[in-house]
Amino acid sequence: MPELFVKNKVAVGGGILALVLLSWLCWYFSATQVIKRQLIGLTWEVNKKSSQESTMETALKMREVKAALTESCRVMVPETHFNDVLERDSAIMYLMYYRDRYETISVSFERMDITFPAKTEATVRANVLLNRQKGQAAPTEVAAPALLTLKKESGGWLLTQVELAAALVND
Repeated sequence: MPELFVKNKVAVGGGILALVLLSWLCWYFSATQVIKRQLIGLTWEVNKKSSQESTMETALKMREVKAALTESCRVMVPETHFNDVLERDSAIMYLMYYRDRYETISVSFERMDITFPAKTEATVRANVLLNRQKGQAAPTEVAAPALLTLKKESGGWLLTQVELAAALVND
């Protein structure tokens, strides 16, 4: 009898462990977590830690950003009435130009609220923290909201629209 109890105990323990592992995998690979990891990864590519960064390093970083954009992406800055659809290459060129204006730049998300208006669409409301240093001036820190719209295409989530606060793009 004690041997039967030990065998069932092991089976129950193994079943609970398998259930915990399965639920963690479902959470980890959920669309919400995939989008969060993707956007955090993009901030790492946008960051610039040194003014000595070569053009080749910048181009390699921007390749990852380019892969996260649809062929054309709408960019809006409501305070300045900027509303334009940029082709993927134009968006990357603008981002490279923006990064080159600063000695160092870092971007991070303080929080992200992700909703799914449709099965293949996601909307991300985020508070963006931007640290930048121009020339020898002291670094400045700006926190402002951003609204990102993503669409699931060819197995991945691609940015289709970005709405930024003017504080994030203006000096």
